[in-house]
Amino acid sequence: MKVIYGKEQTRYDLSPAVTELSWSSSRGQIAGQLSVQIKEAPPLQAAGFLMLFSGDQLKEAQQIFHGPLVRLDRDDRTGDLSATAYELGWYLQKNEVSRIKLDGDAGTELARVIKAAGVNISCPPFGFTTKERIAPQSYTALFTSLTEQAYEKTGARYFVQYQRDKLTVLPEGANPIIPLFKASLLSTSSTGESIEDVYTVVTAERYQDDKVASSATKANESLVKQIGRMQKVIDAGEDKNVAALAAKQLAELSKIPLTRSISVRHEDEQAARLRAGWLIKIMEKNNQTITDWIVTSCNAHWKGGQYTMDLQLERRT
Repeated sequence: MKVIYGKEQTRYDLSPAVTELSWSSSRGQIAGQLSVQIKEAPPLQAAGFLMLFSGDQLKEAQQIFHGPLVRLDRDDRTGDLSATAYELGWYLQKNEVSRIKLDGDAGTELARVIKAAGVNISCPPFGFTTKERIAPQSYTALFTSLTEQAYEKTGARYFVQYQRDKLTVLPEGANPIIPLFKASLLSTSSTGESIEDVYTVVTAERYQDDKVASSATKANESLVKQIGRMQKVIDAGEDKNVAALAAKQLAELSKIPLTRSISVRHEDEQAARLRAGWLIKIMEKNNQTITDWIVTSCNAHWKGGQYTMDLQLERRT
């Protein structure tokens, strides 16, 4: 494991002085976080970059983290430093887009607007059209708004994959590397279910001149009796078939997801790159069944050549 600091022409290999190291990401969060404690640290500066590599060579394929130092605190007595850095997407919440008009596929428009700010980003089409003039807001708020609409209208969730200064928006589960963990690597594992994000009734509305032009409501009556009435109202936007939209989203939103919390210890440098939004596979105790899970949050630590990852997982059936 290598921890490198860079600021203009200055470079420090902090690896020998690092006493604690952890990084995390979660669903809906555009930028992951890195926390590090450094013994008798050299003079680091805010906005200097921290780079984390899983191997001893500084190869892009082994890079886990790349982003600016946002907070740092130095112990006046020992000189030890505690620092927090975020991935480059952190800057998207510190810059705002002016009042502009969106007109086209939401994913394509999102990429167009963020690229205009000088950010190297790619984004797939989201599968629905947006035509609106947005109020001034941060780029992060725009990303959150459009990806939440994508979930409402298509059932797809998205996350941001980083490759140094390149940001790629991907559907959850579309990670290029799919880790497989054997049950023997799990130090803890618990399973359950959650209805926090479940809806049993969906209403889709299409507006014209700020008035409801058409509306349709679909309900999963058996689930209403089982867990109660929980209604989601969706703005259909340009979609004229509100009944089909309501039915489609009810089918997705009324699924009760299985949840799982695991702690896994491993030495796989590729699996060390996993983040919220990734698909992972678990070889269960019988060594025959393999289950698929989406990571909704990841808290990772490294010590003595071993990674420990606390993962929150979800699976819809």
